[in-house]
Amino acid sequence: MDRFAQQAVTGLSIGSIYALLAVGYALIFSIFNFSNFAFGSSMMIGAYAAYYALKSPSIPTWAAIILSLLIGAASSAIIERVAYRPLRVRNSPKLFLMITAIGVNLLLVQSVVVVIGGEYRALPLPSRLGVISLGRVNIAINDLLAAAVSGVSLLALWTFLEKTRLGRAIRACSYDMSTASLMGIPVDLIAFLVFAISGFLAAVSGVFCAQKYAVSPYVGDISNKAFIASVLGGLGSLPGAVVGGLLLGFVETMISGFVSSLYRDLFSYSLLVIALVFFPQGMFGKDVRESL
Repeated sequence: MDRFAQQAVTGLSIGSIYALLAVGYALIFSIFNFSNFAFGSSMMIGAYAAYYALKSPSIPTWAAIILSLLIGAASSAIIERVAYRPLRVRNSPKLFLMITAIGVNLLLVQSVVVVIGGEYRALPLPSRLGVISLGRVNIAINDLLAAAVSGVSLLALWTFLEKTRLGRAIRACSYDMSTASLMGIPVDLIAFLVFAISGFLAAVSGVFCAQKYAVSPYVGDISNKAFIASVLGGLGSLPGAVVGGLLLGFVETMISGFVSSLYRDLFSYSLLVIALVFFPQGMFGKDVRESL
């Protein structure tokens, strides 16, 4: 039982990071009906921004973290403006947007490899902040911090979407963008804002992953797991993204702890295939079929 509780705590911590990323996927899909596979590059940019900002002696730690999150948000908004908006204005098929997203992600990752290098770098933050013992269960403060920040970020996003004028405009666009545009809602501003929010969430995840593991051009690969979580919860559903992320993190950790870590990724991607074949709408999602 103690081992189960230990694995459950770790799984929920990892799941909270998945949930953050999955919400970014779901937020974009709910409005634009395509999956932003360049999401991992914003996560990578946020991690590198944190690395270089923290190494600067003139920037306080808190300012370096905030700066890295803002850079992650800006990178996502720039990607939307440069790569996606021209296609969206021409009403290109959603498949073109997804292919563009894959290309943008590869371009940015390989550019970092060429310019900066592909070696792993330790983030200049404590990789271990100690543990809290509850009986025989040891909870890493890093894991608690990741779960807490993820929870606060998701709560702030929910409050923004539910209580603010811009949030209501985003929700209106998620129902019907064409009608929202006819009603005077500035669709381009909403697109900019949504991608900036998703980039901010990606940067938060990037900083935590960099602290837990390392900074590298491939730190954003974990966003693939968030896509699986988004599919499980239901593409376009924010509550589904949170549930899917927590569930995937929990189950993955149980597989690693009680079966073998070798089967962790095998299980996750098998789950993605099963979900797409048998219940593509996920737990809370809408019909994702698109007429051609």
